[in-house]
Amino acid sequence: MEEQIYKIIRIDEDDFGCEGRQEGQEPMVRVVLEADTGETMIVMMEDALMYTRKLDVGGLAIVGADGLLYAPGAVMSMEEVLEVPVDFEKQAAWMENYWDAVDELEDME
Repeated sequence: MEEQIYKIIRIDEDDFGCEGRQEGQEPMVRVVLEADTGETMIVMMEDALMYTRKLDVGGLAIVGADGLLYAPGAVMSMEEVLEVPVDFEKQAAWMENYWDAVDELEDME
C-alpha cells in the first residue's frame, strides 16, 4: 500500500489562552496538510518533534500509524520510539484480560 503524501501548508502554534500551558506540557502546533486531491487535514504535534523531523511549511509529510507526521520514507529512530508515551498499567490490564479469555477458551475444549 502506498503512503498518502501531504504538503504542509500551514503551521500554527497552539493557543493556550490566558491560563497558558499546563506544567510539563510540551508546546504543540496545529499542522494543516493538503493532499494532491485537495483533501485537507489537521494534525496536532509537538513543536520540538516537528523540528527534529525537519518538517516545515512547504515540505512533504506522511501521517504515521501513530497519527504523527514523518518525512516520506523516513524511519523512526530508536530515540523517537522510546519517546512514544506508553500506559503500562493499561497494557498490563489488557494482557491480563487476554490471558483470562485464553484460559476460558481452553476450558471449553
